[in-house]
Amino acid sequence: MAVALASTHRAATGKLFALQLLRAVAATGVVISHVRYDFLHHFGRADALPGFVNVGAAGVDLFFVISGFVMVYSSESLFGRDRAATIFLARRVARIVPLYWLMTVAMIAYVAVRGFAASDASPAHAALSFLFIPYPRPSGEMSPVYGVGWTLNYEMFFYAVFALCLAARREITVARVAIALAVLALAGWLLPGLPGALAYWADPIVLEFVLGMLLALAYRSGVRLPLWAAAPLLIAAVALILVYTDAGTALLPRWLGFGLPAALAVAALALAERDVAIGSIDRIGDASYALYLCHPVVIAVGRILSLKGWLDPAAMPWAYLCGIVAASIGAALLLHRLVEVPLTARARRLLAGLATPRERVRAPIS
Repeated sequence: MAVALASTHRAATGKLFALQLLRAVAATGVVISHVRYDFLHHFGRADALPGFVNVGAAGVDLFFVISGFVMVYSSESLFGRDRAATIFLARRVARIVPLYWLMTVAMIAYVAVRGFAASDASPAHAALSFLFIPYPRPSGEMSPVYGVGWTLNYEMFFYAVFALCLAARREITVARVAIALAVLALAGWLLPGLPGALAYWADPIVLEFVLGMLLALAYRSGVRLPLWAAAPLLIAAVALILVYTDAGTALLPRWLGFGLPAALAVAALALAERDVAIGSIDRIGDASYALYLCHPVVIAVGRILSLKGWLDPAAMPWAYLCGIVAASIGAALLLHRLVEVPLTARARRLLAGLATPRERVRAPIS
């Protein structure tokens, strides 16, 4: 019965449960990594949590690989069609922009009340943050108003490149996007003097989108891995991430040290997937974007309570970590249900004129 229900659900939503699981893992990993950052830089306790906890930083790279996969997987009805780019971008804007803009406005309001510092936004920086265009803060740091949005500057750039290539069939679209991103990354390596935003987008981390696209191309072409191959691939992915976290950051670029293992994890689960029901994990996967965006607020609340003496993270660092993770997940589930879903639905209605009625009905939520 569970298998039948899972199969029906996937057919109705277009979601792969393997990717839902990986989304949940990726978002939770980022939360864990940022809690460890707090112990290092705000609580002065470098020894509170072991170094392997920082493998959660690879959650960003896992998100990028998943994003490359999902764009190919969910755009099956768009390849080679008229106005495909417009429809695709309308879906992406409806999915990404509302909640991020809301969090950015909240951050600007907070900074205005607190008082501006050198590391905060200038008017130009704030405006370009809303447009997902990399621009330096007054301090020189290349980061948007809402710090975790640095990844969305890459995501939206990838979406724009992908949209420009959608007029062709699936394989040609993937080839064009892959070549464009590879040439850009090569230019960034050969020409270190590229101007601001272009230099930012030329980071080789954009190749992680290519890894995800290639895996989706294999999936759509019918490639599947036997179940017995999934475990070794996952073990290899975790081992490579641990090695890179411990000693490899000076030897390999991030897109290889974190991105390649992330691609192995996606291959292990997506290409060897069987219909399974994963209940609460599926809900966390749905709320993974909200989790990514809201967890800095939860961490900041924990930090404030600690500085006031109401919490003592150093006394029980693992309990503090688990509490922050649990609180972040709870906040994300509420934010997703009460804010993100209504905002996304509203944005889709506003952008509905860009799609035919049939396309609006079939547009996947992931």
